[in-house]
Amino acid sequence: MKLKTLGILLVGFLVLAAATAVVAMNLNLPLPYSEKCSPPQRPELAFYCHQSEDLLFENGKEIEIICQAGLHAVGLKWTLHRNMVQKEFRSGKAEALPPNRYKIRIDTTGLPPGFYDLRVLLDTGLESTGKNAQRPLAGICVFGWKASEMPLRETRPADFRAFWEKALADYAAIPLAAKVEDEVKIFQGREINRYNLQSACLPGDYDPEGHKCEAVESYKISFAGPDGGRVYAWLAKPLGKGPFPAMLVLPGAGFGARPRPLEHARHGYVAIDVQVHGQDVDLPKYPKLPGYYADFIFDPIEKNYARNLYLRAARAVDYLCSRPDVDGKRIAAVGGSQGGRLSVVVAGLDRRVGAIVPSIANSPNYPELHWVARCNGLDEPFDDPWDPKFKDRPKFDGMDLKGAPPAPDDADGRCMAYYDPMNFAPDIHCPVMMNAGLIDPVSPPTSIWAVYKRLASKDKSVVVLPGLAHDWSAEFDRRAWRWLDKKL
Repeated sequence: MKLKTLGILLVGFLVLAAATAVVAMNLNLPLPYSEKCSPPQRPELAFYCHQSEDLLFENGKEIEIICQAGLHAVGLKWTLHRNMVQKEFRSGKAEALPPNRYKIRIDTTGLPPGFYDLRVLLDTGLESTGKNAQRPLAGICVFGWKASEMPLRETRPADFRAFWEKALADYAAIPLAAKVEDEVKIFQGREINRYNLQSACLPGDYDPEGHKCEAVESYKISFAGPDGGRVYAWLAKPLGKGPFPAMLVLPGAGFGARPRPLEHARHGYVAIDVQVHGQDVDLPKYPKLPGYYADFIFDPIEKNYARNLYLRAARAVDYLCSRPDVDGKRIAAVGGSQGGRLSVVVAGLDRRVGAIVPSIANSPNYPELHWVARCNGLDEPFDDPWDPKFKDRPKFDGMDLKGAPPAPDDADGRCMAYYDPMNFAPDIHCPVMMNAGLIDPVSPPTSIWAVYKRLASKDKSVVVLPGLAHDWSAEFDRRAWRWLDKKL
């Protein structure tokens, strides 16, 4: 695979947060668990650096990154790119070392603060032409250079709070009208393990030390939606009257069924996993609704699909606080990808949320995403890179940009400023524990750091996952459970 082709594939991932990707705190998929990692991770290539284990650098004239090849190889070439930009601004040949390793030296002179993609092609020594041709193996490593100084474009509108306060008030005028939709089912021990493996895309029991109970009850609930419909969710909770801490589990992108949050209940929470599209949680088929990653409405701003998406997620806090078995002073919001984005949004809209764990949060920093799209010959981040009209568009390496990317001065840019998660971050004061997969092409680190840098919370951290993409980490989850125990 050519490096150019790899770059196109990475941009393609940005068009839609893939429905098959796994995410943290809840894998957000009603599917069997799989041991496979998300692309573009390649087990045949591993990267590490003796200068910085997490591949974040704040100083130094040169960065040395080692690529360990798991295949026989005779050489390795590399190119350097700004994060998610296809066109390289530097290239070279790595120094070969006897233990099938390759040393890549990056001169930091003149590098603007931010994140960089180091893309490699491993020559395995096989024929590159003819009937039995084998392409060189492509891989990617992403590092941060002075990420704490990464410039951000201020796009939060002056009436941002007023816009959302009105939206919340309009929705609050609709009675919650919560109700139970089916019978209560009890799950315990091995039943929870089996459900995780078969229906929640989780390992059976990856955190036995975190259990607060071994038996939970679960059922479907619903409450009134902002559009005359209903908002559905699976609820799971420890047996007993409580009060218990509560957890709002928010879903990744796409239309589909939801899993019961049994693992969250086993960790001691009254947990609800919400279907934020106003669809039921267990339909046999899910129609795609207009306005979501297609047929966008940017004008008028209040008609954008994300408005009701965000409001349904936020109203779930009202539902949790309405329950007598919930301690309203101990509410967490968690999720990955779109769920990570929504946990940021909900905490920005509702101060009752006491802690959040946004994992691989999708779509913050719209100016950066828009600028990257333009560098890659597209018009907007939502464009299909395979559309023939973009085939011959010129591409740019982006190295002329030294500061923050410009604010898009068009309908989508003006609209997305009201929905960009980084613009909710200044209203978040509760403890925050984030994570970021550095090679994630769906939620790139330039997006994650935009939220992290703008959080108003004094108690915030970001866990760096250098070799992971749009993926889940059992150890991150275990640490997040312990962290929540302390914060709530």
